[in-house]
Amino acid sequence: RRHPDVLWVKRPRDVTALAEGQAALIAAARDMLRPGGRLIYAVCSLQDEEGPAQMRHAVTLGLVPDPFTAEDLPGLPEALTPEGWVRTSPALWRERGGMDGFFIGRLRRV
Repeated sequence: RRHPDVLWVKRPRDVTALAEGQAALIAAARDMLRPGGRLIYAVCSLQDEEGPAQMRHAVTLGLVPDPFTAEDLPGLPEALTPEGWVRTSPALWRERGGMDGFFIGRLRRV
């Protein structure tokens, strides 16, 4: 929303490169977590490759989902997905001018 030029200056391979870098960051963060430690993954993107796909990848690395609950999001329960992720978009709070697009997931190391 604040950077509408992204549709014109980004190419599909840019998203792929970003997603690969994000996967590497998640793997590095996992290695730094103690058992029981939490990882919050947040991106200002609506691309599946940068959000839900990264959560699925994190599970293959041995991290477990630690879903957000409605209590974690007072005042913004509509951003909670069935998986327990947070997903905002310009469609939320339209009456206030909308929100930027974000994805937030929470994981735990067992």
